[in-house]
Order: sequence, then C-alpha cells, then structure tokens
Amino acid sequence: MRALHGIVLFVCLLCSSLSYADDGFRIVKDSDGKEVAVPLHVKRVTPLIGAFAQVTCMLGGEQKIASSVPRLSEMFYKIFPSLKQNSSSTTLPSSIESLIASKTQVVFGPTSFFLSEANVAQLKASGIAVVKISNFATIAEIKESIRLIAEILGDDAPQKAQVFNDYYEMMLQMVERHTSTISQKLNVLALNFSAGNYSTINDSDIGAQYIKIAGGNNVARDYAIDSNDMVKIINAEQVLVWNPDVIITNSNTSRDVIVNNPAFQTLDAIKNKRVYVVPTGVYLWSVRSAEGALQPLWLGKMFYPERFSDISMEQEVKQFYKTFYHYGASDDEIKMILDGAEKTLLR
Repeated sequence: MRALHGIVLFVCLLCSSLSYADDGFRIVKDSDGKEVAVPLHVKRVTPLIGAFAQVTCMLGGEQKIASSVPRLSEMFYKIFPSLKQNSSSTTLPSSIESLIASKTQVVFGPTSFFLSEANVAQLKASGIAVVKISNFATIAEIKESIRLIAEILGDDAPQKAQVFNDYYEMMLQMVERHTSTISQKLNVLALNFSAGNYSTINDSDIGAQYIKIAGGNNVARDYAIDSNDMVKIINAEQVLVWNPDVIITNSNTSRDVIVNNPAFQTLDAIKNKRVYVVPTGVYLWSVRSAEGALQPLWLGKMFYPERFSDISMEQEVKQFYKTFYHYGASDDEIKMILDGAEKTLLR
C-alpha cells in the first residue's frame, strides 16, 4: 500500500511539474525577494542600465537584447555591434510603446528609477515580465545581480555567471594579498567634474570598496554618509582640506579640469603628478559593472607599483577580454582602455 501511495505521489508531482512546464513559465526572485514569472525560454530582454547590458552580453545574451540604453562606449559597440542597432535614443519611460513593440519578454534593472507604476502596469498588461534589480552598491550585490541576470537569461548563463563570480573573488583576494601588510596607506580621493560641479564618493559606493581593497584610504569615506544622492557634490575648499596623496577620476575631461584648476596646485596629488584616469573598456571600471573586477588591481598598481611589479595590467585585460568576451583585444585597444575615456558615459 505504501508503494502504491508512493507511485501516486510521484505521478502527482510529475503532473504538477509538467503542468508548470506546459505553462511556459518559471519563477525568479527579484532583489526584493518578490517572485516574478518569466518565460521558460527567454529570447528577448531589455536591461535598463548600461552595466546590466554589459553583464547580459558577457553571459552570452547579446542576441537576446531587444532594446538597450543609449550612449554606450565605443568598445561596447565594437565587441557587441548588435546593441548599436537596438539602442534607444530616448529614456525608457517615454518610449514604453516602442519597448512593447520590440517584443521584449523581460525588462530588468532598477525599475523604480526608470519606470513609474503606470509604466510597470502597462508592461505587465502587455505580457512583459518586470524584474527589479536595484541592489548593486557593494561587491556582494554585484555578484548577486550577475547571478540573477543569468537566471533570467537561462541556457548556460548561470554557469558563466559562476565562472565570472569565482574570477571576481579570486582577483579581490589576490589584490588583498599584495596590500594587506601596508601600514601607512595613501590618502585617496575619487574626484569627478561634471556640469560645473565637483563630486566624490563615500564608503557607501562600490568604488570605495575597491579603494580599500587596493590599500587606499578614502578621505571622503564619511562625507554626506546619510545622503541618498548617487553623487556627493563638494567644493574646492573641501578638496584642499583633504589634500589627498592620489586622485582618481572617471574621464580625461575631468582630469584636465582638476589638474588645471589654479586652486588645486598646492595639492600633493597635483604636485606629485598622481591624478589617474580610471580605465574604460566596454564599461567604466570604477562603478557597478562586471569590468569592476579589474579595478582593484589597477588601483593597486597605481597606488603601489612596486608591490604589483609582478603583474602586467595589459596581460590581465587581454585575458579578461578573451575569457569573458571571446574577443582578442589588440595592443592599441588595450592602451585605449587603460588610458580611460575622453568623457564618462554612464547609465
């Protein structure tokens, strides 16, 4: 009798499983833990930010991107040319109809930043799944975002995500081994200039984590820590008070403004020519993209070149592009990446 009950239970479970599969959907949990039904086989997606478009492509989903964001880097379009054809020229909330017409199946990213409740309702009414991925301010959250995007994409993306996350962790540990014995750390300021304002990052930003791992002391770590603003506006007087040993900035345009500001000529970073432009490849390294896996190593080599003399940054970038993009970057391309962007393109 127990055997019969066991067979009946197995058949019921099998039928339930088949019904679930026949429905053509599977469940993923968004960054709030909310269950969202996505197609069993996802073929068309829309990432809401450039960093997630980069992750999608890295996980093998380039051809699945039905609609993407504007103003990505030159290297992005060179390696993933189909995105140039699919890029939107407007912000998503003003082009919901175009998004629906693209036949995308899943929209994912920081939805509350780009989509109103009415937008979300309109997408859902059109049969489009909306997956909120809004937590990407820390290394752990970046890893989880990559895992979740892979789960949405399906196919072999989860395996690729695991390989990447293992690499990410390996790079972090390697850099920490090189910097863990530093007793007197360099004072570092992440300083950018845009729209007439200087801005920095405090310890709530992933870039600050990278600075710490690389053996730097973020002088702005406690600045406006209670503010929810994405950038922390500062004035020149505050920069002078901090007087950093090293300044890192996100573009060559920003660097030119900083080094040519008469008020900054007494700064140690300026006098010692230690203002460095963050590399930009497919995406800017210092923010929430997968290429951030290379940022701690680059910072370490900028801060303490003697401690990292055994590692070639050029070779690491070349290997990264070969492994995760299946792209053989030339020496000129590697130089362009490491020289940084003329202007920072972020979204």
